[in-house]
Amino acid sequence: MAEYKGIKGFTLQFLSADPTANRGDTWYNSTTKLAKYSGVTTAGSWATGGNLGTASLDGASAGIQTASIYAGRVTGAGNYTNTSEKYDGTSWTATPGLNTARRAGTGIGTQGAASVVAGQVPGSLTAAVENFNGSSWTAGPSINTARRSLGSSASGSQTAMIVFGGTPSGTATESWNGSSWTAVTALTTSRYVLGGAGTQTSALAFGGEAPPHSNATEEWGGSSWTNGGNLGTARYGGGSAGTQTAALYMSGGNAPIVTNVEKYDGSSWSAETVVPAGASKTNGAGTQTAALMIGGGTPWPATTNTLEFTGAGATLTKTIETD
Repeated sequence: MAEYKGIKGFTLQFLSADPTANRGDTWYNSTTKLAKYSGVTTAGSWATGGNLGTASLDGASAGIQTASIYAGRVTGAGNYTNTSEKYDGTSWTATPGLNTARRAGTGIGTQGAASVVAGQVPGSLTAAVENFNGSSWTAGPSINTARRSLGSSASGSQTAMIVFGGTPSGTATESWNGSSWTAVTALTTSRYVLGGAGTQTSALAFGGEAPPHSNATEEWGGSSWTNGGNLGTARYGGGSAGTQTAALYMSGGNAPIVTNVEKYDGSSWSAETVVPAGASKTNGAGTQTAALMIGGGTPWPATTNTLEFTGAGATLTKTIETD
């Protein structure tokens, strides 16, 4: 009988227990008397995370799947709040609130160094910026143009941000260098409630309400915007995550709500696993392969939902079948 090495060109490992395998590994488990291999990649999947303390939508979020923050949102028609909560990958915990209650601002940074920029306060728009240091919020220099429902370089930092779009400005883009906000080249397509991802020098703007719903994508290269691949489904108010070359846009829309999820590879969007519960004016955090979708509604009632996304790429162990 031919040996495995003679057939495949390498020796099959002989182990008493399954190892922590890397993709492409093969071995024989002497305890179970089964030959196994690794290398099957799972599809993207969703899981239910811990509920928000307060049902809400239209907030500002920042951070990663296991360490995010969600602040300033609306819990009912006209009920603006300064509430702030942080997520540890399992549950949400209340943190000190913003100094100014608002909705529809945008969040940038990490859980321990986040910024909430602009938004709507009762009766008007605001240009106010607040910065979080892990324990409290303090006022920072305001942006030049007050607005709400704007996009941002979600994975930027407190010292390097870019914000764009929103209403009523539509196309206005501003960059923050750690000491001041400066108007830079405007978006080509006017829109609000749009998605945003990336950094100050490599950002992505997508979707939004133009009106009508937009499927446009624009890429920021540090000095100007250029057109990218269009979304498959035009929408606004979805949850954003990721970078310019690896972004995720989750659900969104209004009348109807869409459950579609799409991912961007730097040139085009493709379908991902749909969300189990769609929402509009939801928020996102994290990366293309490890994201959160936070709150949102249809639009009312608002929800406490937290959905955790794990992208394709997990390595599974399979048994080598024999006759």
